[in-house]
Amino acid sequence: MTRLFPVLTMACILAAGPGVTHALDLTIACGRTAQETALCKGAVGEWEAKTGHRVQVITTPTDDAQRLARYLDLLQVGAPELDVLEIDALWCGQLGAHLADLKPLIADHNEADHNPGDPSASDFLDPLIRNATLGERLVALPWYLELGLLYYRSDLLARYNLQVPRTWGELEDAARRIQEAQRLLGNTSFWGFAWPGGEDEALTATAIEWISSQGGGTLVEPDGRVSVNNPRAQFALQRAANWIRGITPAAALTATPHDNLDGFRAGAAGLMRNWSTAWTSLQDQQTPVAERIAVAPLPKGAGAPASVLGGGQLAVSRYSRHPTEAAGLVRYLTGAVVQRRRALDAGFNPTLADLYTDPELIAARPLLADLAPILPNLIARPSTPTGAQYPEVSATFAAAVRAVLRGDATPDAALTGLQRTLDALSQNGTAW
Repeated sequence: MTRLFPVLTMACILAAGPGVTHALDLTIACGRTAQETALCKGAVGEWEAKTGHRVQVITTPTDDAQRLARYLDLLQVGAPELDVLEIDALWCGQLGAHLADLKPLIADHNEADHNPGDPSASDFLDPLIRNATLGERLVALPWYLELGLLYYRSDLLARYNLQVPRTWGELEDAARRIQEAQRLLGNTSFWGFAWPGGEDEALTATAIEWISSQGGGTLVEPDGRVSVNNPRAQFALQRAANWIRGITPAAALTATPHDNLDGFRAGAAGLMRNWSTAWTSLQDQQTPVAERIAVAPLPKGAGAPASVLGGGQLAVSRYSRHPTEAAGLVRYLTGAVVQRRRALDAGFNPTLADLYTDPELIAARPLLADLAPILPNLIARPSTPTGAQYPEVSATFAAAVRAVLRGDATPDAALTGLQRTLDALSQNGTAW
């Protein structure tokens, strides 16, 4: 096995087996940045002091693909050295076979490790728990939430007497009016609506929001059925294709979320779809449009509004020698005390429903009040039902969407071909 994580101490590797009653040695892989690692270490230290157990914190790569590959290197050989791991919300299906079921571990939680503030599964936002559930197995607890949002220039909407768009039709009208007015004022490179189409996963998330908000499903439904080829999905993609060179630049087809953020920050767009993590960057006082930006739910079509969820979760390796204690650590780290601190100190959006009505937390982070109405509309990409095949599903879907946006294929032809490909890949949705 390639030694991809820093060398673990012999105390961790040779930790006593099940049944011991003295202090145990555990490991946790968490943190992609120095700040995230410091936050993780601080909370882990509290749990150590409370329980008497010892935990080695292992820093993970900043690149998600590298991080996933390193996890798989360890998990696929059943390595017991890794107890708890921070995973992306997209990885539950891909890693699920290697992750412990937290339901019985939480139920059997050792009283010595129990904290009155430890959450149960019902305390978390329901879409996040569904995303982390494989069949009857709960393979992770949500740690922080990312979600798709509509960012808009509040000053421009006010200047042109426009309401915050609630439907895609209203967005089109607002984007066109703002764009035309700004160009008349000399800002010839200004566009009405920016969104990312350059990276496959970014386009997958954005397009699923378009389709779902039109009532066209989520590409692959929770039962594994491929649902993407339907009239509402076709309509949603054609509508987006009509935006190109109208209210959206052709550069959207190569743009990343970071590209859109840079342009929006510089004042080059009136409205933007981006992740909730963009909010902190936009508050920088050096940003030309600081204090003139607000957020809202993404618009809807014929269906309900839809916002794709993302974020991080904590899971326990099924090969851990101490799964009950590892689950206790996960439960503590995802509890209200730790999540509140992470929200205040680093802007992480919580995953516990009650924290979105916490007056003290909302006073410190008013954005949470804006996010609360969006939470019932959270939807997951179909990474859980499609499991290890999700990367191929996402890439194939993004290619079909991009063909429609470029005008290389009609929505009917693109989605018919996509349906055929995914049905063959999954044996008509039965063998993901």
